Amino acid sequence: MNLPAASKQRLYFLDNLKAFIILLMVVFHVGMGYTTWDLKWWTVNDIQKNMFFDFFILETDVYIMPIMFMIAGYFAPMVLERKGIALFWNDKLKRIVLPWIGGVLFIAPFIAYSSLFSRMDTPPNYFAFWKNDFFGPYYQQAHYWFLGVLALFFLILTIAYQVNPTYFKQSVQKPSPPVWFFPVFALLTTAAFFSGNLYFWNDAWVNVKFIFMLQPVRLILHLCYFGLGVYAWKHSWFTRGGYSPHLLPWGISAIIMLFVFLFYRMTFTLMPDVPVLFKAGHAITHATFSLTATFALITVFQNFFDSNAYLWRRLAANSYTIYFIHQCVVIPLGCIVQKLDINIWVKYCSVSIIALVLCFLLAEYVINPILSLGKQDKNTLIHS
Repeated sequence: MNLPAASKQRLYFLDNLKAFIILLMVVFHVGMGYTTWDLKWWTVNDIQKNMFFDFFILETDVYIMPIMFMIAGYFAPMVLERKGIALFWNDKLKRIVLPWIGGVLFIAPFIAYSSLFSRMDTPPNYFAFWKNDFFGPYYQQAHYWFLGVLALFFLILTIAYQVNPTYFKQSVQKPSPPVWFFPVFALLTTAAFFSGNLYFWNDAWVNVKFIFMLQPVRLILHLCYFGLGVYAWKHSWFTRGGYSPHLLPWGISAIIMLFVFLFYRMTFTLMPDVPVLFKAGHAITHATFSLTATFALITVFQNFFDSNAYLWRRLAANSYTIYFIHQCVVIPLGCIVQKLDINIWVKYCSVSIIALVLCFLLAEYVINPILSLGKQDKNTLIHS
């Protein structure tokens, strides 16, 4: 049941957009195994290949994380202002930092090991791999890198809040962004991407003292989107009377930039030793497509999916758990079908649907009820 607009207190469409992005992340990671690139570091490479997945991975990879960081930035100052620094970090330690550490120590090794297990007739012993090899050439944080970087951004936000707490009070007025705002933001993110790309390959990952796994070319770009979320919250974007993006210009721009970006990416940036001028073009197309796709999806969800209907509500409630566990579901399914010589679309769609359903069922009926039971027991002890 949808609530009347006047009674809405929460921006349901942002919750629903975040849930959608995490579901998209699941099918994105399924699709990684079907690209024609035969990625040596990926968990499971299927015997079936199709160039469609090259395009799907390239375009989805551009905007999926900027949207996640922007949504996180939108809600973070609201919680910080309401709870204060101590309670804010108490919550982030339990929901972000500890799961990040646990995921890196206990689940990321399994994900790294799967790249050997799925390729070798006699893979090494898992515990020997975890002890001797994982914290060496096979070290990664899998998808949990996002939690580490997010914790870092929360720390930057907290420092800024202590320096100037008055800035983080939501403005009473709700001005629309000036006409130069989005072009300047696009130029800023272009400069960030281009600067990093001068020193690092555009898709490179860097291990920083086993603490952070970073994409140096995209780190500042992601921080810009986190900051954009903070700015949007301060100026009451997306609320009644506040700025709301229009579907037609953002949608058309995103579709145009999708084709421009894919053409440029496949034509100029997959060659070795990309010239500086081509790197500049890559930065412009990447940053512009990221911005237009982000706001196109925001306006689609604000216009058509601003709903607290039961399914959306449950997907939103379970989205974080689905994000956390999805590789533990996707990888075994990928191994099961890896060498089946069947139609690629039947295989990909079947694995994607089964993975989505299993992740949701595990989150809804197993993991979250257990976590809720633990919270209830704690509250009972406190009040007894």
